[in-house]
Amino acid sequence: MRKGESEYFFDCHCHTMTLGQVNITSFLENLVNNSDLEILFGIAGGNSGAASKRPSSIMHNTFNLLTLMQNDLVDIFTTMEDDLKGKFGGDSFADEEGLNLNGKRYEKLVLTPLLMDFKPLPGSKTRTHYPQPMKELGTVINEYSFAIKQYYKERPKGLLHILPFLGINPSAYTLKELETIIEDSFGFYTAKWLKHSVKGSGFLTWMAGHISPEKMFAGIKLYPPMGFNPWPEDPEERKKVEFLYSYAQEASIPITTHCNDGGFVTVEYKQAIHNTNPATWAEVLRRYPELRINFAHAGVSTTMQLPNLFGKKEKSWTENIFELIEQYENVYTDFSFNGISPKFYQTFVKQLSDFDRKGHTRYGERVLFGTDFMINLMAIPSYRDYYKYYNESSLPPEMRHQFGSVNPRSFLNLR
Repeated sequence: MRKGESEYFFDCHCHTMTLGQVNITSFLENLVNNSDLEILFGIAGGNSGAASKRPSSIMHNTFNLLTLMQNDLVDIFTTMEDDLKGKFGGDSFADEEGLNLNGKRYEKLVLTPLLMDFKPLPGSKTRTHYPQPMKELGTVINEYSFAIKQYYKERPKGLLHILPFLGINPSAYTLKELETIIEDSFGFYTAKWLKHSVKGSGFLTWMAGHISPEKMFAGIKLYPPMGFNPWPEDPEERKKVEFLYSYAQEASIPITTHCNDGGFVTVEYKQAIHNTNPATWAEVLRRYPELRINFAHAGVSTTMQLPNLFGKKEKSWTENIFELIEQYENVYTDFSFNGISPKFYQTFVKQLSDFDRKGHTRYGERVLFGTDFMINLMAIPSYRDYYKYYNESSLPPEMRHQFGSVNPRSFLNLR
């Protein structure tokens, strides 16, 4: 950060979705059809305590989540801000002057809401008599554009700065459709002579006054559990991802990809695991070594793990991610959702210490703070509680500042 520049805190992984934007029936149908029971163990999250997994707690958490999702998008944004200000109970972490964390005051909290692309894959079938409702991606984009402008209008001195990521599943579109969506969303095609046309040190300030469907996105969100394959065998599907990676690498557009074994799974479970495994990205990064990518959730397992009594112990997804961090300049990871319990940070500090002893220190510049709000409400009461656990965690204050303020600027190319 340059001298005299304002400090911001970043939630690099959150969701703000209304009930009308989510294709719930596709998830429930897959849950019924799935022959693998692992998905059932991942619904409430593997890092939540035993009490939060009781049926009564899960039901209460679900009601809390659905209550929030019944709001309009702009009301979800204001609720997040008001929660941090203590308006719904508990200690306040924010006031009219900014966000107070890590012994510091941050002028703004920058959200990067990750849009989800719920468009069914070609050939998808449903058991229902009526066709599944589906809000087109363009409609969702327009809703976000309106909501962000409305938030800035209602709260011109508000806490939040909102930089959404475009959710897209290349498998659901033709190559031409994909090219049109990406180019219209980022506008890089209009200024190919300017290599970094979608970033700049003034990007945060610029965005506040120029929100539109064509000038809104700070990155791209990919979601393998819904059928996205990072490196498909089919030549036509391969062309789509090659276009996406080439475009993102050339324009320095950050990508966040889901990376744990739970989530909103709408394809066969074994396929979802293959698609999500960070090892599947090895060939992608070999061919696109400058790709700016965040492996979300740090690869932490959410499902019941049986001990491997025979054979060589396989590396965890978390270990694989940190090896990619050591190998490539623009690989990051966030620990979104995992921080729903203070116990996570105790384990995480130990993992980081182990990496230090092995001489792997790049993680210090590559780990990102993220909440996975509003999905984390399945296992935690509020947005404010996630910040409380982080602020009281065993991570040193300077590290908490690094993960939440310094590293995100680098990932989002805002240096």
